[in-house]
Amino acid sequence: MYVVVCRGPNCRARGALPLRKRLVRLLRHDPEVRLIGYSCFGECDYGPNVAFFPPGEWYGGLSGPGDAERVVRHARGQEPMSQTPLRLPEVERVQHEQNIQELIRTLEADRARPRRWWWPF
Repeated sequence: MYVVVCRGPNCRARGALPLRKRLVRLLRHDPEVRLIGYSCFGECDYGPNVAFFPPGEWYGGLSGPGDAERVVRHARGQEPMSQTPLRLPEVERVQHEQNIQELIRTLEADRARPRRWWWPF
């Protein structure tokens, strides 16, 4: 499961950065749930916004670090989100899901590569 946090300016202004920082601490040692940032979901009036992928659920109106625990419990399948899911327009939802899939493929490929140290001098 991936928790995707919007990093757009409106979401940041409404508390996405403290939410993300709290999620980093909560998910640091969780091998089943990964946290990634996303440029902007375009649902600025509802920020901070978070998506769960899969299944492709979007939620907005999170209140910052206080909602982090509920996000984690939802990602682990322990508790449903209390907010009403955001309803993105179909074209935008499909495009965001494609972008998230590409981002996940890139991150997983980077994670699978062996790390080599090199010294350029």
